[in-house]
Amino acid sequence: MRRLHFAIACAGLIAVAGAYQLGRMQDPPPAGARAAANAVVADADSGDSAAAHVPASNPHAARVRISLPPPGAPLQNVFAELQSRANAGDVAAATRLYRDLSLCGRFRGIDWANSQLADELLEEGVKGMPPEQLENYQAQLEAIESRKRNMARLHALCDGADAAMLDSLVPNMQKAAQLGEPNARACYLATGPNYDTRSLIDHPERLAAYRRSVPALIDAGLAAGDWKVVDILRGAYQPGADGLLAGVLGADPDRYYRYLKLYRLGAETYRTRKLDQQLAAAAAQLAPERRDEADAWAQTVFHRDFDAGNSTESTVTGWDPCSFPYE
Repeated sequence: MRRLHFAIACAGLIAVAGAYQLGRMQDPPPAGARAAANAVVADADSGDSAAAHVPASNPHAARVRISLPPPGAPLQNVFAELQSRANAGDVAAATRLYRDLSLCGRFRGIDWANSQLADELLEEGVKGMPPEQLENYQAQLEAIESRKRNMARLHALCDGADAAMLDSLVPNMQKAAQLGEPNARACYLATGPNYDTRSLIDHPERLAAYRRSVPALIDAGLAAGDWKVVDILRGAYQPGADGLLAGVLGADPDRYYRYLKLYRLGAETYRTRKLDQQLAAAAAQLAPERRDEADAWAQTVFHRDFDAGNSTESTVTGWDPCSFPYE
């Protein structure tokens, strides 16, 4: 049973490693990588928008398409370049950076768990095992070898990435979110600096930066027709909701009804019964004229910004706002 828990814990990140086509290790980290990490932490913690880093002499700099380093290139070698480009408003570089940092922040724990699983398995004696158990044992050995190969790829990506680089995960996710990357926006809105709670101990100012960022991210998500943002908001405004976003937004029955109504307008049939029950309960908390205004708002936004689209396809029950595409 213990091996089963380890295997489940390893599976997600190991699959991520398999998706990467990693190159070989290259030179030591460029001189300036640590300084770049410290710079982005200071910028984001102060609440500055990433767009402010686009040089005034070239307002279209963020739109210039320049190839990113090869997938899986050692983070220690490419961090400074990606950070500089992210600071200049390059959304692709910002996206690549926060995702690589997210991987490298998690893989060491998974690597340790995988090693423990392998040690436990290899300590077992096979003498006297019945054929079915022996076959299962062999399958587990093969799975461990596959995991080792995938973990080697993550070692190539993450080895040499120092604490200053890893500490920039939340500011870089914030930067990507502010630049309009939808997955970063969903994750940062839903979790804020709690995505990396360990670093929050040393950077409590990130709570204030999160609070300042929320209104603009909500507006951008609605304008982009992002159903994930709508689902996150209806959850944060739900009566009794907890979490950072609920704390920033506060209780607001009117807004709860608005986002719930908007989400319901785009819902697939199999989800509507429960949503209708929630809407009826939410409507009972509003005066009739407030409810009518909220209904009109939801209809307008639904047709204008969401193209009368489907709200529940990308927000299935239990979806994870921080599950990025490579996972």
